[in-house]
Amino acid sequence: MSNVDKKYKVFIHDDAAEMLYSHIRFLANVSIPSARKLESSLSEAIRSLESMPHRCPLFQTVKTRDAYRRLIVGRYQVIFSINEASGVVNVRYIYDSRRDNY
Repeated sequence: MSNVDKKYKVFIHDDAAEMLYSHIRFLANVSIPSARKLESSLSEAIRSLESMPHRCPLFQTVKTRDAYRRLIVGRYQVIFSINEASGVVNVRYIYDSRRDNY
């Protein structure tokens, strides 16, 4: 089975989940409909990693020693790695490009 046909299990690590909900809570203070829209678009984008996570480019910074990939969702960046042996996409970080420093 090629990587194109392979289905991956997406695992969102606790730190990444907290980052996600932190962004949603912050936005909810301004606009609940916007917060719901953000949650929906990020959740949908993360679920899309079940198929073809390799479409996202490799990404590395001084804070990330390992090879990660980056999925851009509006102004947010979903940083993840792929474990081919287990067929798991590991979502590690979710950043707001405007205010988070990575």
